[in-house]
Amino acid sequence: MQLLTQRKTLLIGFLILAGQAAISLLLIREEYLPSPPPLSAFSDRIGSWQTTTNVDIDIESYQALSPDDVLNRVYTREDKVSSASMFIGYYKTQHRAKNAHDPKVCLPGGGWTPEVNTERSIRLPGGGLASVNYYVISKGGVRNVVIYWFQTHKGPKVGEQGLRLQRVMDTWRENRTDMALVRIVVPVAGAQLEKATGFAVELAESSYPEILKQFPASPSKS
Repeated sequence: MQLLTQRKTLLIGFLILAGQAAISLLLIREEYLPSPPPLSAFSDRIGSWQTTTNVDIDIESYQALSPDDVLNRVYTREDKVSSASMFIGYYKTQHRAKNAHDPKVCLPGGGWTPEVNTERSIRLPGGGLASVNYYVISKGGVRNVVIYWFQTHKGPKVGEQGLRLQRVMDTWRENRTDMALVRIVVPVAGAQLEKATGFAVELAESSYPEILKQFPASPSKS
């Protein structure tokens, strides 16, 4: 009986030491920080959409977000029936003091009232589907459709909880946690809510191949 107890104690001690060694190894590993093309090289023309304006971000917002790279553009459809703004905040790592803010928190703080808060699907290259956040917001008689998601090299994430879980898994498996917040806003003209929604989905699907360029394969998978 005493021998069995001693063996259990030794086994527990071994497991503790192994766990400590694994954690120490993880901590001293140098994180893989990708070097994607700059977002300034993001295509000016995406499907039926053409860039009309590159919008500067105010210093306060930029410091609050602290991205490694940022895109803030207005696109207009070639038939001139709609415009859309696209924001991408890119982060080489999530192991930092400041990361992207979830728009569902920021939008009400900016005076916008959410009328609809749900999810929609966008079609990915190859035919698969992915869920993204879908909002309809209003302020002072102005209504907008908002589609946004958190992009990783493993695909889109709709919420911060899923993003955090993915971060933990990616840290262990590939030692990389690069991420981008992608947000598309389309104004609702009159009562044309479904049309504005369709335009937002269209731009999201058309721009997805460009967004993927920000997420090169890990060295072990290249």
